[in-house]
Amino acid sequence: MNAVAGLLREAYAALQRGDAAQARLRCEAVFAQDPNNFDAWRMLAVAAQALGDAPRGLAAATRAQQLRPDDGPAALDLGTRLLHAGQAAAAAPLLQLAMQRLPQDARAAFRYANAAFQLGDYATAAAGFAAATERDPNWPEAWNNLSAAHSRLQEYPQAIAAARNALRLAPQDPEAHQALAVLLSNLFDRPSLLEGLRSAERALQLDPNLAAAHRNAAVLLRKLGEPVRAEAHARRALQLQPDHTGSVEILGDQLILNGRGSDAAAIYADAIGRGLDTPVLQRQHGIALLHAGRAQAAHEQLSAALRQQGDDQRSIAHLGVALAADGRVADAVDLLGLQRHIHAIDLAPPPAYADAAAFHAELAQDIRRHSQQRWEPAGLAARQAYLSGDLLADRTPAIVGFEQRLRAAIDAFISDARQRQAGTDAHDDVFLRNVPLRYRLHVWATQAAESGYIDTHIHEDSWLSGAYYVELPEAIADAAPDQADPDPDHAASGHAGWIEFGRPYAGLPQWPADALRLVRPQVGRLLLFPSYVFHRTLPYQGSGERISISFDLAAA
Repeated sequence: MNAVAGLLREAYAALQRGDAAQARLRCEAVFAQDPNNFDAWRMLAVAAQALGDAPRGLAAATRAQQLRPDDGPAALDLGTRLLHAGQAAAAAPLLQLAMQRLPQDARAAFRYANAAFQLGDYATAAAGFAAATERDPNWPEAWNNLSAAHSRLQEYPQAIAAARNALRLAPQDPEAHQALAVLLSNLFDRPSLLEGLRSAERALQLDPNLAAAHRNAAVLLRKLGEPVRAEAHARRALQLQPDHTGSVEILGDQLILNGRGSDAAAIYADAIGRGLDTPVLQRQHGIALLHAGRAQAAHEQLSAALRQQGDDQRSIAHLGVALAADGRVADAVDLLGLQRHIHAIDLAPPPAYADAAAFHAELAQDIRRHSQQRWEPAGLAARQAYLSGDLLADRTPAIVGFEQRLRAAIDAFISDARQRQAGTDAHDDVFLRNVPLRYRLHVWATQAAESGYIDTHIHEDSWLSGAYYVELPEAIADAAPDQADPDPDHAASGHAGWIEFGRPYAGLPQWPADALRLVRPQVGRLLLFPSYVFHRTLPYQGSGERISISFDLAAA
């Protein structure tokens, strides 16, 4: 064993002086006498990596971790190698172990968070990056990544706070200023937007050719009502990065907002002609053609985009608009399934409650005091309303009971959709052809009083969306028999507080009123509909709250 100890010392010394080849030879000599020597396998992993032999380095790190499965440094080494090799799922448990075994090591927390972020588990990522900043408060990258994780969770106040810390540590870094500007661009109040613009402009002072800062300045100026300056920044971003699809899209969108749909269509056509032929740009080209009044060309372009990406919700939504604008309203209604794919299901209260009234009263109270309740959260369609964030984060009896009823209804709906898919030509049905095999669910609640409403929107990252009604004011009532053809505002025509399906965004060609679908909310009723359908809730006048629960279901 003295010989082995000597060889280990020589291997370590070789690594210290940068002689990886000698270190490898000494480790191999150790294995001739002690094949399971943990330290030799650890050093061989380092030597092999230094020699450019990543596979052997990974194999050596794997063997070391097998020999000591609870060793923190070994888990950190192997987890890091797997993470860098693009194997985040395999890396995550090892890096979690390293984070636990090495409570002072910021790298372990940071890398575990990176693995979680790559896997789409942004809550875990945020916790990991927060741990990294606690272990090393002066690490700008950890603060930046913490900001990014909070941003993915739409936790903008926390994201902005983290970005400010990163900027405090790196005040001359243009990317740090740009990161803060991006976050502030998600807000709607003028002071935040002005601060965001100052951050973007400071980034451009430090790096005038930072295309991302020009893009973000364009977005901020758009929200601040300065379309000419917004267009100038968007054009500069495209000049700096002509092959960046985001630069093309921001300029195209700005031209549409500036009332120049034909110019926007030309920008998209040029980009596609230069080889940027992505489904997103195909779709945006079609939308620009709609704004240019070229419905038939828009139909052709959006159909092409949908052939490339058959589950793109925005393409489907705007294809319906194009068909209607081309005089084919019945075809548009059929494409979107406004009559056959919007369903109402009455949910029974959970068995723990005496009746529906008791259940809804408790559920409404849980929503009012939800831990994630936010007023007009940034970037979302709620106006004059509270949103809960992740409703299921609070595990009260009423919320858990509702979740059980909701999941049962969803599973039954998907089972029925699969049967309908098998019994029809599913390829021709843009909803049924995309029934997911597995799904993930996001659930949130909305609490709105008089004048509160949800503006026109779609849920572009989902397949199925829904709304469940917990409490409704008396103002939301049945319509009179002579009000089947409502006016655009509806509030004065007996449909106040209803949910409307089919009306596209303002600025797009509008559907005839009789092609819209209006549904009166009912307490205890679940509405299910395709995520691509334009919809909005209508404001109402009078006392009382409208409390509802919404969800998005996306393929996992």
